[in-house]
Amino acid sequence: MKRSRSLLAVGASVVLLTTACAGGGTQDGAGSDTLTYALGDEPDVLNPALVDEHLDPVTEMVFRGLTGHDADNKIVPALAESWKISDDERTYTFSLRDRVTWHDGEPFTADDVVFTIEGIRDGDFVTSNKFADVKDVTADDDHTVTIKLSEPAPALLDTLANGILPEHILAKTGIDDPDFNEHPIGTGPFKLDTWKHDEYATLSAFDDYYDGAPGLDGITISYVPDAATRLIKLKNGEVDAAYLEPQQAKEFDGDGGDGGDNGTEVKVWPTADYRAVMFNMTDDRFKDPAIRQAMNYAVDRDAIIKSVQHGYGSPATGPLDKSPFHADVADYTFDPKRVEKIMTDAGYEKNDDGIWAKDDKPVEFDLTTFAEDGLRASMIEVLATQLREQGFDVTAKPEPQDSVKWDKLETFLIGWGTPYDPDGALYGPFHSSESLAKGGSNYGSYANDDADKALEEGRSTSDEKTRKKAYTDFQKALVEDPPFVFVSYLEAVNAVPSNLEGLQERTLAHHGYGFFWNVEDWSFAK
Repeated sequence: MKRSRSLLAVGASVVLLTTACAGGGTQDGAGSDTLTYALGDEPDVLNPALVDEHLDPVTEMVFRGLTGHDADNKIVPALAESWKISDDERTYTFSLRDRVTWHDGEPFTADDVVFTIEGIRDGDFVTSNKFADVKDVTADDDHTVTIKLSEPAPALLDTLANGILPEHILAKTGIDDPDFNEHPIGTGPFKLDTWKHDEYATLSAFDDYYDGAPGLDGITISYVPDAATRLIKLKNGEVDAAYLEPQQAKEFDGDGGDGGDNGTEVKVWPTADYRAVMFNMTDDRFKDPAIRQAMNYAVDRDAIIKSVQHGYGSPATGPLDKSPFHADVADYTFDPKRVEKIMTDAGYEKNDDGIWAKDDKPVEFDLTTFAEDGLRASMIEVLATQLREQGFDVTAKPEPQDSVKWDKLETFLIGWGTPYDPDGALYGPFHSSESLAKGGSNYGSYANDDADKALEEGRSTSDEKTRKKAYTDFQKALVEDPPFVFVSYLEAVNAVPSNLEGLQERTLAHHGYGFFWNVEDWSFAK
């Protein structure tokens, strides 16, 4: 059903038009329903084949995949209106929507799907979704695609939520074409007009969007790395909406809830984005799991959430706390007595400095994180203090992101997590085959046979009972042999105009990605 557009309230209209002009966007004139949103991170490219889930909202709005996710993060149709899966889970047949067009007016067909999947699978570039299990992909006709897998891959439908790319534009240059990365053409509800690096990107509504014209005429994404500057711009009316740091929410809105300052309200949504202390498992100091077990009880998570996250978060016990596959197998609480028992049972004693030691070797190490990330930098200071109080000699050592050498780290405050299929959040960071030395994303080089076996079983079938057992076994393995000290999950804090309608809460991904998941439904109240 085609969506109708609402008129912006007169007072807000003046602010919005002034804002858009300040951001460099072009407007059609008075009465345009436009939104300017400020955030800190800007991508290097606007190409869904070359980025992982740290996506910019521009990519999210410009492109669509075969599938999508609903408010519960469950798979729903997008460019594909339906699909069938063979009994052996190795053949997927997709029926594509009819009359879908690219932003340049060319028709979307099954050839685009084949081109995208083959191009990503066979391309000589780094990406987190390589379709490695895809043995063959064919266009049976213009609106039917068949994908054949070498092994069952229950996460395939999640992976296919990434944007499909246009063959007619990229066939000669390849999927990683630099010009396309700057000037993308998609099938999403908004099309890119201008991208000025380090400043802004302006988008306009795509009236021929397959699910009906969006409710907003245009959106400007303003890239403002400094959180304090984002808040100032928000308060001054230079932007209409912004991603806020936790400490800014209450400053801006009084109590951090809805209905606040200058016609703006704060939306606080949960995320699957957790923070955890990752151990370098190639370091002999961390070979003994007792040290890692004890530290999981040496952290006062509630105190960190209160002091550093200003209440916007929840304690973490593992990587699946926000997943339907979460199993209640870890009882991590702040428990100094348990720390002492674990350490003494493992043969450690406190030395004259009050530091746990064994064979005259104290438990001491540096805790690093990205210096540019203010939240993480503050968190490691508190974590280092808490751990020192429990007998672990920890020094907080933030470093610029460009200077971090993963293989040289002792420990690192990492951020990870996805609200989608667990395979995408677990196999890369925790399976031994994905270790740093092998070029994978298991940056701590964690290796545990039980964890490996469970991860392999979890990705071997779509059967819910089998997968539930596998991921329960995986979480049990992490309790016995912890790769991380799990600290907390974050909440995403966004300030938006009070008269902006259609926003629907869901659990967001890493760095709060996904806030614009149903942007085509947004509009301003009359």
